[in-house]
Amino acid sequence: MGTEFGEILENTLKEKGMTQKQLAEKANITESAVSHYVKGDREPRGATIGAIAGVLGVTAGFLLGACIAGASSDKAQQSFDELKAAINKNKSALTESQRFELIKLLSK
Repeated sequence: MGTEFGEILENTLKEKGMTQKQLAEKANITESAVSHYVKGDREPRGATIGAIAGVLGVTAGFLLGACIAGASSDKAQQSFDELKAAINKNKSALTESQRFELIKLLSK
């Protein structure tokens, strides 16, 4: 994930006219964490990806690079597999509200 996620996140923030601080506040994460994600030196957990996607009005798959124009089906499958693994790893930590939001995001 790393750098690609960071680039997509940074570009999406610019497109939405949102600062890292605003994203952090709305997604209930620290501004420092957002900065690390953008730099690509830290990867968010599945629940955090879902929260960021929800705030930005995009899908988690988009943030993971699965929806980039010209992306190969192998890359899309890899992104999907990574997302699925992250969600599975963190599913017990998700609140009922987060699970509902994740379902909403995935059904877009």
